[in-house]
Amino acid sequence: MTTRTLRARTVRIGWGSALPYGLLLPSLAFVAFLLIGTGFLIRFSFDRWAPTTGIVSAWTLESYQKFFAQSYFTSALFKTVRLAFAVTLIALVMGYPVAYLMARSPRYRNFIMMMVVAPLVMDVVIRAYGWIVLLSNGGLVNAAIVGLGLSKTPPKLLFTEPGVVAELLHETLAFMVLPIAAVLQKIDPHLGEASATLGAGKWQKFWLITLPLSLPGVLAGTLLVFALGMSAFVGPLILGGGNVTVMSLLIRDQMGVTLDWPLGAALSILLVVLTLILLFLYGRVLRTDASGYRTRAGV
Repeated sequence: MTTRTLRARTVRIGWGSALPYGLLLPSLAFVAFLLIGTGFLIRFSFDRWAPTTGIVSAWTLESYQKFFAQSYFTSALFKTVRLAFAVTLIALVMGYPVAYLMARSPRYRNFIMMMVVAPLVMDVVIRAYGWIVLLSNGGLVNAAIVGLGLSKTPPKLLFTEPGVVAELLHETLAFMVLPIAAVLQKIDPHLGEASATLGAGKWQKFWLITLPLSLPGVLAGTLLVFALGMSAFVGPLILGGGNVTVMSLLIRDQMGVTLDWPLGAALSILLVVLTLILLFLYGRVLRTDASGYRTRAGV
């Protein structure tokens, strides 16, 4: 082997080992721009704002003090967390059976996946206006409620929290179903057969084997849905009709209407920090419970 051949092979090996790191450049650039934007928001949140002078460069906590001093802002934060929790819980209850059917029925797997992913293809604004048609007084939902005798008059569903929850479920249900289904598909079916030979019934197999082993998918799905519910904007804006005030709408109003960028930046930072804290605590609790559950179940 000549020296030139050795050098060429060394260059190819060098480029081959560096190629995976080169593929990380787009994601690293995205993270860098995200961190730079977050840094600007943090800096703006410490500025001072006045109706006459606008934004004044300073280092003050006035925007954060304004948030905690006014119940209007804190109530919007609690409402945002409540909506996100409601959407996550309902999505889990609705999505787990769909994910189970998707994982256990290869014949219908593609059809179920298409139905689950189809809402993500549609534009979010069009989807929200579609829910306005469904939830209006003469819409399909109220017609079904009156037709089934559940109510004599059409209940008010439009521009209410239940309407916002329905739209957010339509928007985020796929992020609950797909992670759970992916984990359920990896569970060895022989575990269920082994438990059946030991006398376990269907519910025992589910509670002692399927559910504990599917908890990583439940964790991933609930984290995704909760994060999306906390940052939802179009659904509360269109389906809420001004009656459902969440943090994303307050940030829009402060940034784009009143031009109080320091307060809008402070609201953004508080929303992100609270979401990260809640997700971290939830992940710790669920992982601890999953470990104890598997130990008690003998999995």
